[in-house]
Amino acid sequence: MLGLGIDEADEDEDVQIEINEVPFVAEKDFLTKHGKDFSLTFSDKKEVVLTALAA
Repeated sequence: MLGLGIDEADEDEDVQIEINEVPFVAEKDFLTKHGKDFSLTFSDKKEVVLTALAA
């Protein structure tokens, strides 16, 4: 799971990362599967699009 950095992190299972200077909290298993490099953009409908760049 990946959530905004305002979410409360579980110290044993979560890591805080920054994507385009926006803090996120991610489960260690999620980062192992999807990597730590992401692109943060907006769609035409102004929805947030988070894309893993490497796995």
